[in-house]
Amino acid sequence: MSAELDPRLLSRAREVVSSITGFREDAIAAEAMERVVRGELAKGRSSADLLGEMLFPQSPLANTLVRAALVGETYFFRQPEHFRYISQEGVPAALRRGALALRGWSAGCSTGEEAYSLAAALQASVPQGFPVEVMGTDLHEASLETARRASYGTWSRRESAPRLFPLYLEGADRQVTILPVVRRITTFAQSNLLAPLPERFGRFDFILCRNVLTYFSPAARDAAIALLARTLNPGGLLFLGAVEADRVPAGMVREGTPELQVFRLLAPGESATPAPVTRVIERAAPAVIPVRRPKAAPVPVPAQVTPPPPPSRLHLDALERIEEGDANGALAVLESLVRQAPDYLPGLLELALLRERSGAREAAVPLMRALRMRAERLAPDQLVDGPEALPARFYQASADAYLNQGALE
Repeated sequence: MSAELDPRLLSRAREVVSSITGFREDAIAAEAMERVVRGELAKGRSSADLLGEMLFPQSPLANTLVRAALVGETYFFRQPEHFRYISQEGVPAALRRGALALRGWSAGCSTGEEAYSLAAALQASVPQGFPVEVMGTDLHEASLETARRASYGTWSRRESAPRLFPLYLEGADRQVTILPVVRRITTFAQSNLLAPLPERFGRFDFILCRNVLTYFSPAARDAAIALLARTLNPGGLLFLGAVEADRVPAGMVREGTPELQVFRLLAPGESATPAPVTRVIERAAPAVIPVRRPKAAPVPVPAQVTPPPPPSRLHLDALERIEEGDANGALAVLESLVRQAPDYLPGLLELALLRERSGAREAAVPLMRALRMRAERLAPDQLVDGPEALPARFYQASADAYLNQGALE
């Protein structure tokens, strides 16, 4: 049995990480903090020494704790609906406004897959020779070093995320290398979302900050969104994750459908006129008319049991229906999925969000509670299979964010 730790060590470690990252303390894996602390103690350091070093946010120990807490799950064209929206709606709108160049920012880019995906989407959507720049920032310098190498393995490519735009060249050992034309317009820099971006980086037309703020405390989340909005050009777009904003940020309006979580910065003098409410038209199910068949002698047929499709296949089917605007069909698929696989966490989250967006919060809350309960049973860093493999802590943090901060708008 492992020796007991001074409880002040783990408590202070989580406080340090929370103060630097903005993470809620309950979203910081205790196991990750314990691994770091035990590793330092194994080097012969005392508890008092560690507590003393934790007083300094820039200390090596604080940096190690932050690295242990960060979730670096990312891959090319994750949430493809955002990149399609940028190409089909965002870029044409920016060109109509008379933009002379387009700039994008991947905030919390981890190892860079999102930044390069954004660069590829912008480059493929503008006239030839039109200036495009993309910057990726992250708190973890080692992740940025990986991004700058621009070489990735199979983990960065997922079946759930189609290759929407030219992005990379395939090489040996299933490695891919970012196209030089994409790499040339993409840069990386270290930055904290809780601090103002240095003015030398300028302003942006598109900002992606997705699946990062899920772990933030409400105050830190609001502060980060306000800082992000300050760096947008008028008319610029901010893209957030599914449960990362419970209201439209100040000075912005919602663009597209609610599930997109896209917000546009108002131009000077422009009023935030409420957009017309788009209602999903209920599709009536076709009437089932019983057909009378002539009686015949029963013919014995060998029983064939067709195995049900895997949960991830049903989930992808539901996502396709949502993208096509078939909310009712998606709801039916997700309800069937949750009945068949009640421990499939991505399905619980997707169904809860769909019910919330349809105004059925009373049906969404029990699903979020079930999601949190099931996620708590797993190790925080355990990857959960789904259209995208995410750690269990993501689902617990998503449920907590919903239950603690209120419904999505």
